[in-house]
Amino acid sequence: MAEPFTFRSDNNAGLCPEALAALQEAASGHVIGYGDDEATASAIGALRELFGEDTSVYFVATGTAANTLAVAALTEPWQRVLAHSHAHWNDDESTAPERMTLCRTTVVEPRGEPTRLTPADLERALIGGRGDVHQPAPGVLTLSNTTEFGTVYTPESLTELCEVAHRHGFSVHVDGARFANAVAAMISTRGWSPAGACRALSVDAGVDALSFGGTKNGLALGEGVLFFRPSEREQVARAARRFPFLRKSTGHLLSKHRFVSAPFAKCLEGDAWLRHAEHANRMAMRLAAGLEARGIAPAFPCEANGVFVDLPPEVDAGLRARGHGYYPFASPIGVVSRLMCSFDTPVRAIEGLLADIDGILAATS
Repeated sequence: MAEPFTFRSDNNAGLCPEALAALQEAASGHVIGYGDDEATASAIGALRELFGEDTSVYFVATGTAANTLAVAALTEPWQRVLAHSHAHWNDDESTAPERMTLCRTTVVEPRGEPTRLTPADLERALIGGRGDVHQPAPGVLTLSNTTEFGTVYTPESLTELCEVAHRHGFSVHVDGARFANAVAAMISTRGWSPAGACRALSVDAGVDALSFGGTKNGLALGEGVLFFRPSEREQVARAARRFPFLRKSTGHLLSKHRFVSAPFAKCLEGDAWLRHAEHANRMAMRLAAGLEARGIAPAFPCEANGVFVDLPPEVDAGLRARGHGYYPFASPIGVVSRLMCSFDTPVRAIEGLLADIDGILAATS
Protein backbone atom coordinates (compact mmCIF):
# COMPACT_ATOMS: atom_id res chain seq x y z
CA MET A 1 0.00 0.00 0.00
CA ALA A 2 1.30 3.45 -0.91
CA GLU A 3 1.98 6.11 1.70
CA PRO A 4 -1.23 8.15 2.04
CA PHE A 5 -1.25 11.82 1.17
CA THR A 6 -3.93 14.42 1.72
CA PHE A 7 -5.56 15.97 -1.33
CA ARG A 8 -8.15 17.73 0.84
CA SER A 9 -7.07 21.30 0.13
CA ASP A 10 -4.14 23.47 -0.85
CA ASN A 11 -5.01 25.25 2.41
CA ASN A 12 -3.64 22.20 4.23
CA ALA A 13 -0.12 22.63 2.83
CA GLY A 14 2.70 24.14 4.85
CA LEU A 15 4.85 27.12 3.96
CA CYS A 16 6.79 27.42 0.75
CA PRO A 17 10.51 28.08 1.32
CA GLU A 18 10.29 31.72 0.26
CA ALA A 19 7.44 32.50 2.67
CA LEU A 20 9.27 30.85 5.55
CA ALA A 21 12.46 32.76 4.75
CA ALA A 22 10.54 36.04 4.61
CA LEU A 23 8.99 35.45 8.02
CA GLN A 24 12.36 34.61 9.52
CA GLU A 25 13.91 37.75 8.03
CA ALA A 26 11.04 39.90 9.31
CA ALA A 27 11.09 38.39 12.80
CA SER A 28 13.93 40.47 14.24
CA GLY A 29 14.23 44.16 14.96
CA HIS A 30 11.69 46.95 15.20
CA VAL A 31 9.78 48.05 12.09
CA ILE A 32 7.08 50.69 11.68
CA GLY A 33 3.65 49.07 11.84
CA TYR A 34 0.36 49.21 9.96
CA GLY A 35 1.92 48.96 6.50
CA ASP A 36 4.45 51.78 6.59
CA ASP A 37 7.38 49.42 6.13
CA GLU A 38 9.81 48.43 3.41
CA ALA A 39 8.39 44.94 2.92
CA THR A 40 4.92 46.31 2.21
CA ALA A 41 6.35 48.89 -0.19
CA SER A 42 8.31 46.14 -1.95
CA ALA A 43 5.24 43.90 -2.30
CA ILE A 44 3.15 46.79 -3.63
CA GLY A 45 5.88 47.64 -6.14
CA ALA A 46 6.10 44.04 -7.33
CA LEU A 47 2.34 43.83 -7.85
CA ARG A 48 2.33 47.12 -9.77
CA GLU A 49 5.02 45.73 -12.04
CA LEU A 50 2.66 42.85 -12.84
CA PHE A 51 -0.61 44.75 -13.12
CA GLY A 52 0.40 48.31 -13.97
CA GLU A 53 1.33 51.42 -12.00
CA ASP A 54 -2.29 52.59 -11.85
CA THR A 55 -3.15 49.88 -9.29
CA SER A 56 -4.08 50.45 -5.65
CA VAL A 57 -2.86 47.61 -3.42
CA TYR A 58 -3.82 46.60 0.12
CA PHE A 59 -3.23 43.49 2.22
CA VAL A 60 -5.44 41.54 4.62
CA ALA A 61 -5.02 38.24 6.41
CA THR A 62 -7.84 36.13 4.97
CA GLY A 63 -9.65 35.44 1.74
CA THR A 64 -13.01 36.17 3.33
CA ALA A 65 -11.79 39.63 4.32
CA ALA A 66 -10.30 40.25 0.88
CA ASN A 67 -13.46 39.33 -1.00
CA THR A 68 -16.06 40.92 1.23
CA LEU A 69 -14.17 44.15 1.89
CA ALA A 70 -13.30 44.59 -1.80
CA VAL A 71 -16.94 44.21 -2.76
CA ALA A 72 -18.08 46.39 0.16
CA ALA A 73 -15.77 49.14 -1.07
CA LEU A 74 -17.38 48.97 -4.52
CA THR A 75 -21.01 48.95 -3.35
CA GLU A 76 -23.72 50.62 -1.31
CA PRO A 77 -26.09 48.67 0.98
CA TRP A 78 -29.02 49.06 -1.43
CA GLN A 79 -27.22 47.25 -4.25
CA ARG A 80 -26.83 43.60 -5.15
CA VAL A 81 -23.99 41.22 -5.91
CA LEU A 82 -24.21 38.68 -8.72
CA ALA A 83 -22.37 35.37 -8.33
CA HIS A 84 -22.29 31.88 -9.80
CA SER A 85 -24.64 29.67 -7.80
CA HIS A 86 -21.67 27.63 -6.55
CA ALA A 87 -19.24 30.52 -6.14
CA HIS A 88 -17.19 30.61 -2.95
CA TRP A 89 -18.99 33.90 -2.26
CA ASN A 90 -22.31 32.07 -2.09
CA ASP A 91 -21.38 28.59 -0.82
CA ASP A 92 -18.45 29.04 1.55
CA GLU A 93 -18.35 32.53 3.03
CA SER A 94 -21.21 31.91 5.50
CA THR A 95 -23.00 35.23 6.09
CA ALA A 96 -19.85 37.37 5.76
CA PRO A 97 -20.93 38.81 2.37
CA GLU A 98 -24.20 40.11 3.81
CA ARG A 99 -22.60 41.20 7.08
CA MET A 100 -19.81 43.15 5.39
CA THR A 101 -21.63 44.59 2.38
CA LEU A 102 -25.30 44.73 3.51
CA CYS A 103 -26.06 43.90 -0.13
CA ARG A 104 -28.34 41.22 -1.52
CA THR A 105 -26.60 38.32 -3.24
CA THR A 106 -28.31 37.09 -6.41
CA VAL A 107 -27.05 33.74 -7.67
CA VAL A 108 -26.80 33.08 -11.38
CA GLU A 109 -27.35 29.54 -12.64
CA PRO A 110 -25.16 28.56 -15.61
CA ARG A 111 -26.98 26.92 -18.49
CA GLY A 112 -24.01 26.06 -20.64
CA GLU A 113 -20.70 24.77 -19.32
CA PRO A 114 -21.56 24.34 -15.63
CA THR A 115 -18.44 25.75 -13.96
CA ARG A 116 -18.40 29.18 -15.64
CA LEU A 117 -20.89 31.95 -16.32
CA THR A 118 -21.47 33.29 -19.81
CA PRO A 119 -22.78 36.66 -21.01
CA ALA A 120 -26.08 34.94 -21.82
CA ASP A 121 -26.32 33.77 -18.19
CA LEU A 122 -25.86 37.35 -17.00
CA GLU A 123 -28.32 38.82 -19.47
CA ARG A 124 -30.93 36.26 -18.43
CA ALA A 125 -30.41 37.04 -14.74
CA LEU A 126 -30.88 40.76 -15.36
CA ILE A 127 -34.16 40.54 -17.30
CA GLY A 128 -37.04 42.44 -15.73
CA GLY A 129 -35.18 44.95 -13.60
CA ARG A 130 -37.23 48.13 -13.21
CA GLY A 131 -34.43 50.32 -11.90
CA ASP A 132 -36.51 51.91 -9.15
CA VAL A 133 -36.15 52.06 -5.36
CA HIS A 134 -38.26 48.93 -4.88
CA GLN A 135 -35.51 46.67 -6.22
CA PRO A 136 -31.81 46.38 -5.37
CA ALA A 137 -29.65 48.51 -7.63
CA PRO A 138 -26.74 47.22 -9.73
CA GLY A 139 -23.64 46.59 -7.62
CA VAL A 140 -20.93 44.03 -8.35
CA LEU A 141 -20.46 40.89 -10.40
CA THR A 142 -18.01 38.63 -8.55
CA LEU A 143 -16.28 35.81 -10.41
CA SER A 144 -13.81 33.18 -9.20
CA ASN A 145 -10.70 32.56 -11.28
CA THR A 146 -9.79 29.80 -11.12
CA THR A 147 -13.35 28.65 -10.59
CA GLU A 148 -14.45 26.50 -7.68
CA PHE A 149 -14.19 23.52 -10.04
CA GLY A 150 -10.67 23.88 -11.34
CA THR A 151 -11.47 25.61 -14.62
CA VAL A 152 -10.16 28.96 -15.84
CA TYR A 153 -11.96 31.98 -17.24
CA THR A 154 -9.99 33.00 -20.32
CA PRO A 155 -9.19 36.66 -21.04
CA GLU A 156 -11.71 36.56 -23.86
CA SER A 157 -14.53 35.27 -21.67
CA LEU A 158 -13.68 37.75 -18.92
CA THR A 159 -13.75 40.62 -21.41
CA GLU A 160 -17.23 39.60 -22.57
CA LEU A 161 -18.53 39.27 -19.01
CA CYS A 162 -17.06 42.63 -17.98
CA GLU A 163 -18.65 44.31 -20.97
CA VAL A 164 -22.10 43.00 -20.05
CA ALA A 165 -21.65 43.82 -16.37
CA HIS A 166 -20.45 47.37 -17.00
CA ARG A 167 -23.24 48.00 -19.50
CA HIS A 168 -25.77 47.11 -16.82
CA GLY A 169 -24.06 49.26 -14.17
CA PHE A 170 -22.15 46.54 -12.30
CA SER A 171 -18.49 46.68 -11.31
CA VAL A 172 -16.51 43.43 -11.61
CA HIS A 173 -14.55 41.74 -8.84
CA VAL A 174 -12.50 38.56 -9.21
CA ASP A 175 -11.99 36.19 -6.31
CA GLY A 176 -8.43 35.18 -7.09
CA ALA A 177 -7.74 32.84 -4.20
CA ARG A 178 -6.10 30.65 -6.86
CA PHE A 179 -5.32 33.45 -9.33
CA ALA A 180 -1.70 32.25 -9.45
CA ASN A 181 -2.92 28.95 -10.87
CA ALA A 182 -4.97 30.74 -13.53
CA VAL A 183 -1.94 32.83 -14.51
CA ALA A 184 0.29 29.74 -14.64
CA ALA A 185 -2.29 28.04 -16.86
CA MET A 186 -2.29 30.97 -19.30
CA ILE A 187 1.49 31.06 -19.41
CA SER A 188 1.70 27.34 -20.15
CA THR A 189 -0.97 27.38 -22.87
CA ARG A 190 -0.24 30.73 -24.52
CA GLY A 191 3.38 31.44 -23.73
CA TRP A 192 2.72 34.86 -22.25
CA SER A 193 4.96 36.71 -19.83
CA PRO A 194 3.86 36.84 -16.18
CA ALA A 195 2.82 40.49 -16.49
CA GLY A 196 1.07 39.82 -19.80
CA ALA A 197 -0.94 36.96 -18.31
CA CYS A 198 -1.77 38.90 -15.13
CA ARG A 199 -3.06 41.91 -17.05
CA ALA A 200 -4.94 39.84 -19.61
CA LEU A 201 -6.84 38.11 -16.80
CA SER A 202 -7.64 41.32 -14.97
CA VAL A 203 -7.15 44.96 -15.88
CA ASP A 204 -7.05 44.49 -19.66
CA ALA A 205 -10.27 42.46 -19.56
CA GLY A 206 -12.08 45.21 -17.66
CA VAL A 207 -11.91 43.77 -14.13
CA ASP A 208 -12.20 46.49 -11.49
CA ALA A 209 -10.91 44.67 -8.40
CA LEU A 210 -9.02 41.46 -7.67
CA SER A 211 -8.45 39.46 -4.51
CA PHE A 212 -4.91 38.17 -5.15
CA GLY A 213 -4.46 34.96 -3.19
CA GLY A 214 -1.39 34.00 -1.21
CA THR A 215 -2.57 31.45 1.35
CA LYS A 216 -3.40 28.71 -1.15
CA ASN A 217 -0.05 29.18 -2.88
CA GLY A 218 2.29 28.54 0.03
CA LEU A 219 1.89 31.51 2.39
CA ALA A 220 0.93 31.14 6.04
CA LEU A 221 -1.76 33.77 5.59
CA GLY A 222 -2.43 36.81 3.51
CA GLU A 223 -4.30 38.06 0.46
CA GLY A 224 -3.82 41.18 -1.63
CA VAL A 225 -6.70 43.43 -2.67
CA LEU A 226 -6.06 45.26 -5.93
CA PHE A 227 -8.13 48.02 -7.53
CA PHE A 228 -7.38 48.68 -11.20
CA ARG A 229 -7.11 52.03 -12.99
CA PRO A 230 -8.64 54.21 -10.29
CA SER A 231 -7.46 57.26 -12.24
CA GLU A 232 -9.84 56.31 -15.07
CA ARG A 233 -12.93 55.01 -13.21
CA GLU A 234 -14.48 57.06 -10.44
CA GLN A 235 -16.24 54.02 -9.00
CA VAL A 236 -12.88 52.30 -8.61
CA ALA A 237 -11.23 55.44 -7.22
CA ARG A 238 -13.99 55.70 -4.63
CA ALA A 239 -13.53 52.02 -3.68
CA ALA A 240 -9.77 52.51 -3.30
CA ARG A 241 -10.37 55.50 -1.02
CA ARG A 242 -12.94 53.62 1.08
CA PHE A 243 -11.01 50.39 1.47
CA PRO A 244 -8.49 51.47 4.15
CA PHE A 245 -11.34 52.70 6.37
CA LEU A 246 -13.39 49.54 5.85
CA ARG A 247 -10.34 47.42 6.62
CA LYS A 248 -9.65 49.27 9.87
CA SER A 249 -13.26 49.54 11.04
CA THR A 250 -13.85 45.79 10.59
CA GLY A 251 -10.70 44.77 12.45
CA HIS A 252 -8.64 43.67 9.46
CA LEU A 253 -5.74 46.13 9.61
CA LEU A 254 -2.73 44.24 11.00
CA SER A 255 -0.33 46.19 13.16
CA LYS A 256 2.69 43.97 12.37
CA HIS A 257 1.84 44.32 8.72
CA ARG A 258 5.18 43.06 7.45
CA PHE A 259 4.32 39.49 8.45
CA VAL A 260 1.69 39.49 5.70
CA SER A 261 3.43 41.62 3.09
CA ALA A 262 7.01 40.30 3.41
CA PRO A 263 6.09 36.76 2.22
CA PHE A 264 4.30 38.32 -0.75
CA ALA A 265 7.37 40.36 -1.62
CA LYS A 266 9.66 37.35 -1.33
CA CYS A 267 7.41 35.05 -3.39
CA LEU A 268 6.86 37.64 -6.10
CA GLU A 269 10.61 38.11 -6.38
CA GLY A 270 11.97 35.94 -9.18
CA ASP A 271 8.48 34.56 -9.96
CA ALA A 272 8.59 31.92 -7.21
CA TRP A 273 4.81 32.30 -6.85
CA LEU A 274 4.36 31.16 -10.45
CA ARG A 275 6.72 28.21 -10.13
CA HIS A 276 4.73 26.96 -7.15
CA ALA A 277 1.40 27.41 -8.95
CA GLU A 278 2.72 25.74 -12.09
CA HIS A 279 3.87 22.74 -10.06
CA ALA A 280 0.44 22.39 -8.44
CA ASN A 281 -1.24 22.60 -11.87
CA ARG A 282 1.12 20.01 -13.33
CA MET A 283 0.47 17.57 -10.50
CA ALA A 284 -3.29 17.93 -10.93
CA MET A 285 -3.07 17.29 -14.65
CA ARG A 286 -0.93 14.23 -14.00
CA LEU A 287 -3.57 12.97 -11.57
CA ALA A 288 -6.42 13.70 -13.98
CA ALA A 289 -4.65 11.87 -16.81
CA GLY A 290 -4.00 8.88 -14.57
CA LEU A 291 -7.63 8.69 -13.48
CA GLU A 292 -8.85 8.95 -17.06
CA ALA A 293 -6.47 6.15 -18.11
CA ARG A 294 -8.21 3.96 -15.54
CA GLY A 295 -11.67 4.75 -16.88
CA ILE A 296 -12.48 7.34 -14.20
CA ALA A 297 -12.87 10.55 -16.16
CA PRO A 298 -12.83 13.87 -14.27
CA ALA A 299 -16.21 15.58 -14.08
CA PHE A 300 -14.80 18.92 -15.32
CA PRO A 301 -11.77 19.88 -17.42
CA CYS A 302 -8.61 19.96 -15.31
CA GLU A 303 -7.18 23.38 -16.15
CA ALA A 304 -5.47 24.31 -12.89
CA ASN A 305 -4.71 22.51 -9.60
CA GLY A 306 -7.99 20.76 -8.82
CA VAL A 307 -9.44 17.43 -9.98
CA PHE A 308 -13.15 16.74 -9.53
CA VAL A 309 -14.34 13.22 -10.10
CA ASP A 310 -17.28 10.93 -9.43
CA LEU A 311 -15.39 8.01 -7.94
CA PRO A 312 -17.00 4.55 -8.11
CA PRO A 313 -18.23 3.65 -4.58
CA GLU A 314 -15.76 0.79 -4.19
CA VAL A 315 -12.85 3.01 -5.21
CA ASP A 316 -13.95 5.79 -2.88
CA ALA A 317 -14.30 3.38 0.05
CA GLY A 318 -11.00 1.68 -0.75
CA LEU A 319 -9.03 4.91 -0.95
CA ARG A 320 -10.45 6.19 2.31
CA ALA A 321 -9.66 2.88 4.01
CA ARG A 322 -6.06 3.28 2.84
CA GLY A 323 -5.83 6.75 4.39
CA HIS A 324 -6.11 8.98 1.32
CA GLY A 325 -7.74 12.31 2.12
CA TYR A 326 -10.05 14.37 -0.11
CA TYR A 327 -13.40 16.09 0.22
CA PRO A 328 -16.89 15.45 -1.12
CA PHE A 329 -17.84 18.65 -2.92
CA ALA A 330 -21.19 20.04 -4.06
CA SER A 331 -21.20 20.90 -7.74
CA PRO A 332 -23.70 21.79 -10.47
CA ILE A 333 -23.87 18.08 -11.40
CA GLY A 334 -24.15 16.76 -7.85
CA VAL A 335 -21.65 15.75 -5.19
CA VAL A 336 -18.22 14.81 -6.55
CA SER A 337 -14.85 14.14 -4.93
CA ARG A 338 -12.44 17.08 -4.92
CA LEU A 339 -8.70 16.37 -4.99
CA MET A 340 -6.52 19.48 -4.70
CA CYS A 341 -2.82 19.68 -5.49
CA SER A 342 -0.50 22.24 -3.95
CA PHE A 343 2.99 23.69 -4.30
CA ASP A 344 4.41 20.72 -2.37
CA THR A 345 2.43 17.81 -3.83
CA PRO A 346 5.03 15.14 -4.71
CA VAL A 347 4.86 12.86 -7.73
CA ARG A 348 4.91 9.89 -5.36
CA ALA A 349 1.57 11.02 -3.92
CA ILE A 350 -0.03 10.95 -7.38
CA GLU A 351 1.50 7.62 -8.27
CA GLY A 352 0.65 6.17 -4.86
CA LEU A 353 -3.04 7.06 -5.17
CA LEU A 354 -3.21 5.68 -8.71
CA ALA A 355 -1.47 2.49 -7.63
CA ASP A 356 -4.00 2.02 -4.84
CA ILE A 357 -6.80 2.51 -7.35
CA ASP A 358 -5.24 -0.23 -9.48
CA GLY A 359 -5.23 -2.54 -6.48
CA ILE A 360 -8.84 -1.75 -5.61
CA LEU A 361 -10.04 -2.26 -9.18
CA ALA A 362 -8.16 -5.53 -9.43
CA ALA A 363 -9.64 -6.80 -6.16
CA THR A 364 -13.21 -5.92 -7.16
CA SER A 365 -13.14 -7.09 -10.77
